Amino acid sequence: MNKEKVLEYQMIEQQFQQLNANLENIEQNIQEIKSIIKVLEDFKKLKKGEKLLVPLANGIFAEATLDNSEKLKVNVGSNIVVDKNPDSAKKMMEEQIVELEKYKEETMHYYDQLYLKLQSIQQEMMVAEQEEKK
Repeated sequence: MNKEKVLEYQMIEQQFQQLNANLENIEQNIQEIKSIIKVLEDFKKLKKGEKLLVPLANGIFAEATLDNSEKLKVNVGSNIVVDKNPDSAKKMMEEQIVELEKYKEETMHYYDQLYLKLQSIQQEMMVAEQEEKK
């Protein structure tokens, strides 16, 4: 059997597995953003003076009283925090989902191409093996 084909197959298989992991991460990110959107929708319903728990660290919360439900502090990257209302924060999250869905689609296209390539190499290897047996 052709060692080059075996090596090519193994390399593509590794790429295929990495793409699979990437797709799982993309889907996880999409689900996390959808959860954030739900929280923003629920937050909009709160009124001034309501008590809520504010996370300080993983599993550690402080009790707080809401002063303003129309002003959120949003990290937009590079440690830059801006004020946004819940609707504009939700819109920003929805835009992130659109971008992730686009990336997911591109990744799936490449995933499909690699899958076809793996099948082709596997077929070639089977034919070569049968030829060697003759």
